[in-house]
Amino acid sequence: MKQALAAWIDQEEERHKMTLEALADVDAGRVIDHEDIQAWADSLATDSPLPSPPA
Repeated sequence: MKQALAAWIDQEEERHKMTLEALADVDAGRVIDHEDIQAWADSLATDSPLPSPPA
């Protein structure tokens, strides 16, 4: 039980760290427009998929 709880805490701490990093990216303007992602994803099922949006 103690080992499972420690693993869960580690996972939650990593999730929190990743969330803070993502929010910093948003604050810095490092985002990709939803429309660009949607167009790329929709194109994957076609004969001529678009290149992935720049990161």
